Amino acid sequence: MRKNVFYSLLILAATATISSSCIRDKFQYYGYEDQLEGTFPVDQIEGSHPWTLTKSCSSFVNGRVADAAKVQIISGNPFSETGVEILAETKTTMSISKQLDYVVPNTLNRIYVAVLDEEGNYLRLAQGATNADNINLGDTAPTGTPNTVTPQRIFYCFEADYPNPGDWDYNDVVMSITKEPTDDENVVALKVRLDAVGYLSQIAAAIRLVGYRYDRVKITQDETSTFVREPNRERKFIKQSDVKLKSINLEGDAVINLFDDAHLAMFHLGSDGNVYRRYFNTIENANSSNNGATQTPTTVTYYLDFGDEYTARNFTLDELDPFIIVQYGQSGENFWEVHTHPYKLTEILFKYYNGAATSYNNGFSWALAIPYAKFRWTLEGEPIGMYKNTIVSGAYQEREHSFGEWILDRTKARDWYLYPADGGVY
Repeated sequence: MRKNVFYSLLILAATATISSSCIRDKFQYYGYEDQLEGTFPVDQIEGSHPWTLTKSCSSFVNGRVADAAKVQIISGNPFSETGVEILAETKTTMSISKQLDYVVPNTLNRIYVAVLDEEGNYLRLAQGATNADNINLGDTAPTGTPNTVTPQRIFYCFEADYPNPGDWDYNDVVMSITKEPTDDENVVALKVRLDAVGYLSQIAAAIRLVGYRYDRVKITQDETSTFVREPNRERKFIKQSDVKLKSINLEGDAVINLFDDAHLAMFHLGSDGNVYRRYFNTIENANSSNNGATQTPTTVTYYLDFGDEYTARNFTLDELDPFIIVQYGQSGENFWEVHTHPYKLTEILFKYYNGAATSYNNGFSWALAIPYAKFRWTLEGEPIGMYKNTIVSGAYQEREHSFGEWILDRTKARDWYLYPADGGVY
């Protein structure tokens, strides 16, 4: 949600000195850092805070299990826990010798390896430490009735006012992604779900496959799902309609072209032919008077064909760089990308920094990646978490489990996203 009171100073400074096409070249907004600190809901950001809630892991699994058809790394014991997620999965024979890469929340210190037969029955269940070099499957079969396990889901939540301060509710675009195997061992399915749009202006989005060159992977889209509801409508931000794009960075990474307009991706055109711009799924008791609307999230499946089984098996969600694209100013084609903090200074489809990226190399992040399948994003205008003068408030304010405490110290409250406050989240 755009808050004019937060960034009017920046707009005035920009329009008084340079045209919109030069804003990126002469980044000399005196007081910019002070303004960010003044509007950000936490007193201070820990120096060099990574803004990451996950860690990349790799484990070697070995053993011999008759009738084995599938091996999984899962986040818990499905015979005693609910909400267990599949972190990695691959086909196998009874002689199992597999290296599996996967991503876990920073708070998770142990994982389980499950071996299943063709019918999905559990043949083995072994426990190991995250990032264990070697996990032996043993020879004991689990007993009992397992709970349902689901593919790992990571939420990506964006503030669209970058580089200006926002309202820090991180709900201007909310999308979530799962990775799932397919019948073809060379191919991975990415299921991208657009969950919410808490903004009244146009926003586009794409996903870079970090380190995977354009010509290294084939990307196709499931024909039964789409974000492009009006294919003949003129595209404004991402001009190309191709599913796969090539990044402008030196590596030439492959990029998934998600949508040119988030509102249109969730809802068809209005009766007058215009895009229906509302706060989708960010306002309780949504109605026309508060510009709110409730809309079913849209899910689109993309298939990534890596051409070999090993690469597909070890591709993880940590190798994704989802980002949104916003317009800087009210006119022209000055488009900015908003990435999660590890990729904040990258230019993938637009050269919006024009060589001045270091001017934006501060501790703030306008995007979050949250490894929790049941994450509840914030209501419109509600800061995701506040910590001012020792007072904790906001959507995630549980003492010892608050967003603000995590921002102050990366080693604390790393599970803050598990503790939403009543009345603060959707």
